Parts: sequence; structure tokens; C-alpha cells
Amino acid sequence: MRNQNRRSPRGDKISEFPDELLLKILFFLPSKDVVATSAISKRWKSLWKEVNTFRYDATPPYPRTCQMFDLFIRSRSNVESLQLKLNPNNSIQDIRDLVNDAASRSLRELRIEMVYKSFEFPQNLYLYPQLETLILEKLSLVDIPPNVSLIGLKKLNLLSVRSSDESVTKLLSRCPLLEDLVVRRSTYTNVMVFTIDVPTLKCLSIDNTSGESRPEGVHGFVINAPSLRCFSIKDTFSNYVRFGDMPELVKASVNIICDQPILTAREKVQSTSSKM
Repeated sequence: MRNQNRRSPRGDKISEFPDELLLKILFFLPSKDVVATSAISKRWKSLWKEVNTFRYDATPPYPRTCQMFDLFIRSRSNVESLQLKLNPNNSIQDIRDLVNDAASRSLRELRIEMVYKSFEFPQNLYLYPQLETLILEKLSLVDIPPNVSLIGLKKLNLLSVRSSDESVTKLLSRCPLLEDLVVRRSTYTNVMVFTIDVPTLKCLSIDNTSGESRPEGVHGFVINAPSLRCFSIKDTFSNYVRFGDMPELVKASVNIICDQPILTAREKVQSTSSKM
């Protein structure tokens, strides 16, 4: 007993933390590691069951792991957040089944990241009205269906997403409650003029600093967001940037570098730090 007492302070100090703190630690772990913590001690045996954020990492790829993870998701009663890092071995059908199962368990946040090459976003994933946060990275958005139903979406991240100008405009127009938008462009992004016409938008962050050379033709951003309160843009590649009125703007950071810019900005934006 004395030996056990001596080991406890050194070997299991973390188990003395309150549940709230332990759950925060589990939040940052892949789901397979979260479940594995149940073997640490009695203190941890059931704690993982309270986690409602789940991560699937398909790198490196292993056979049938996506189907196994889907079976695990089906065993949960509540899945608030699902974060997927995919590879080309993951079929669209596997991802569709996985997200459908999560959506039927109160899914509020979905993040999908593709590694190695692009991944076409399955059309049925646009049809979750309860979704509040959608983060897409290195995906292809093509053929946005006419019945898109993202009526509950408040936060959208488009990170190195491949799409057409029209598809971006259509997607944003189907998010009537959107408040927070993050756009990160890269050499993979093929949108020429990124039109952001969202009357409900309150926070907008744009990063267009990744790439080797400027594309040919007119390329840049058109922003019409009259409810915007927080605005940040870093851009070293655009030659066309146009802002509409931003009467509610409270905080802004503008850093734009262009050889031959075509730039229109209102007084609210001109008063911020601009580098040309």
C-alpha cells in the first residue's frame, strides 16, 4: 500500500483533475485515443463517454477504418462535432454514410480536410439545416444543388477550396444566418473574383498570401457586407478589391499589396492601416 501511495502522486496526478478539465484534454485527442483512456484507471473508465467531439484521421490510410469509425459513431447518442481528415482511399459513399449518421445525432459542427489531392464535396452534405459550423479545406465545391439547406449555418471556413465563381456566390446565398466567414486562398483555389454578398455577416477574415505567381486576368474580391463589425484582409495577389459600405465596422486590419491595383474602399476601411 505504501508503494502504491508513493507511485500515485508521480504517476497519476492527472486523474486528480476535475472532470471539466479532463474533458478539455480529451477534446484535443483523436477519437481512438479518447476511447483508449478508459483503460487508464477506474477514474477514466466512463469519462470518455461524455465527449461529443469526434475526430477521424485517415493518414496514413488503413483498410476499412472509415467503416469502423462509422460503427463507433452509430453507438453514440450525441455527436455535436465531427472532424475528418481524409485521403483518396476514402470513398464518397463512406463519407456520406459517416456524416449522415453523425447528423442524425445532433451534429452542429463539421470539418472536412482532404490530404494528398482534392475531394469533391458530396451534394447531400449541403442538406443539414441544424449545422451551425462548416469548415472545408482542400475540397472541390462543384455543382451546388439548387435545394441547398444551410439555414442554420453561422460560421463558414473555406480554406484552399476549389470552386467556380458562381458556386461560391450560390453557396453564400443559401446561408441566411451566416455571421462568420474565413477565406484562405492558395494556388489550388481557382475562383477568380470571390464575391461575398452576405447582409448578415459580422466577421470576415481573408488570407490571400499563398502562391508563387499572380494569375492572369482580373482576380480578387468583391465584398458587400453592411453588418460587418470585424474585418481582416491580407492580400498580395489580387488586382481587384472592392468594398461596399460597412457602417457597423468596429475593427479592421487591411494589408493589400498589388502592382496594379483596382481598389475601391469606403471611409471606414480607409481609416485602417493599409499597405500598398
